[in-house]
Amino acid sequence: MSKTRLTAAPTWVMVALAGLLLTGCGSASPGVAVKVGDEEISTRHVDEVTSNYCTAVGELESAVPMGFVRQYVVQLLTLRSQASQIADEYGVEPGSTYYDDVAQRQTAAEAQPEEVRDDFVELASTSAYAQDILDQVGRIVLEEQGVTEPTAEQTTQAGIDVFNQWPNTHDLEIDPRFGLRNVDGVLSAVDTNTSVAVGETAKAGLATEPDPAFAETLPVSHRCG
Repeated sequence: MSKTRLTAAPTWVMVALAGLLLTGCGSASPGVAVKVGDEEISTRHVDEVTSNYCTAVGELESAVPMGFVRQYVVQLLTLRSQASQIADEYGVEPGSTYYDDVAQRQTAAEAQPEEVRDDFVELASTSAYAQDILDQVGRIVLEEQGVTEPTAEQTTQAGIDVFNQWPNTHDLEIDPRFGLRNVDGVLSAVDTNTSVAVGETAKAGLATEPDPAFAETLPVSHRCG
């Protein structure tokens, strides 16, 4: 049986850093994991999606602390929410490229328990969703500027500009417990704990990259894989 590789940085980081190039980042209200513009994503929802996603990906190449999976989930949910709100503002909907990606994810998830499939498909297709919206918005912006035959690079860049400017006029707040903060314009994993780690185990738990050896020492409920 093949095993899945779960990287610390989500795949959308390589897709034009769509949307999470932020200018500011505050702290969410109690019970709220992330506030993205008009949408609030609850901590309970993040926990449920994280658990479902871990179940759906099946066996991993190496164990990963659940905290890293939770960060991954928060990043993807945040990106999808932002992309969805931008789509509404520009009056666009995802096209065939996105739905083709969804169909592939659904096929990949067929062997997984029914109750986890939707969350897996939503997260796994977020990159395609954001890229689809980004390109459509980019074309609209260029058309408004009088660019009639833009290149793919111009279209993508125009979309990136819209996503980058969006946080200037919309709220984006993240609960510090998820260890994510704006670093040089990118939503990144950082140590947001107010306490100081002393022991080796405590320090390992604050690492910004997953340590398989440390993960193997954790209870099953605290690791994925």
